[in-house]
Amino acid sequence: MNSYSKSYDPKSITGSEVKSYAVKRVNPFIGVYQIIETSGGRAISSNGIVWEIELRTERSGMWGSLNINKKEAVYYRFGLWSKDDGLVNRPLAPHLDRDPLTLQCNILIACIEESLAQLPFEIVDNHELWLFDSKNHNPLALLASHMDGAKPALPEAKFWKACLGANGVQSQHRYPFTRELEQLVEQAASTNITKHWVKRLDDNSGIYFTRGEEVKINKLPCYGLTENWSCKEDALLVKNYIDWIAPSLLTLQNLTTRQRDYLENCLHVQAISVEHHWHLYPVLLNEAKIKAARVQCQLQKING
Repeated sequence: MNSYSKSYDPKSITGSEVKSYAVKRVNPFIGVYQIIETSGGRAISSNGIVWEIELRTERSGMWGSLNINKKEAVYYRFGLWSKDDGLVNRPLAPHLDRDPLTLQCNILIACIEESLAQLPFEIVDNHELWLFDSKNHNPLALLASHMDGAKPALPEAKFWKACLGANGVQSQHRYPFTRELEQLVEQAASTNITKHWVKRLDDNSGIYFTRGEEVKINKLPCYGLTENWSCKEDALLVKNYIDWIAPSLLTLQNLTTRQRDYLENCLHVQAISVEHHWHLYPVLLNEAKIKAARVQCQLQKING
């Protein structure tokens, strides 16, 4: 552990409020981010083990004489931290002063150490952008999300994705029938795309506004993709996808016991990603199943 991991008590920093929360990683859904924020920066983790340290710094605004005295706050990627390896910091840009950033980093590390026993944090991004199907005008697939008070990312997504990259990512490998599934969702949405921002309520119902009227949705799809398909082949394609991404879906906090039990029984389908997610499971119904999937994950890694 290097010199930057010096211990600090975040409560001793006057006026510094610490916020801890989680947000979903959607389109495609690949798990949840755990986030710790202070006035000096934030720490982000997708697995509860390795944390990206981002520190707040000021930089001048846009070029030009009209902006010469304007400053804007930006996040600087300072390094990675884990309990076992300590801090691995990035080289600082020449214009940044190391001492203030080091202090901010140490405060964040202290916040992480205090919060590890509290993981996972509450998922707070309950404003969700849903793609609707063209036939019945029901929620089809989850495109984006944000929490209260945050601004939606621009531009808004138009299409739903089942995978990132050609082979997927560490937290979720590529679903073998990604192309077929994405085409199925695209066809259900049709060329006349309909999207709505929906506020998800605690009982998984939703509310959205269209043409000045409030519309209530009795039940939003719990896995980010509807399971209601008239064709058996289409329904099976979606079911197999849900089975495939079960390791990441188990990080969700609004699942029923029945849904969670079903997903735990599917962990063997893509066990290679279980190790990335299991620390953030809010509930373990059957620890033996989780342990078996973790062993399978390790064996698959050893065998390449």
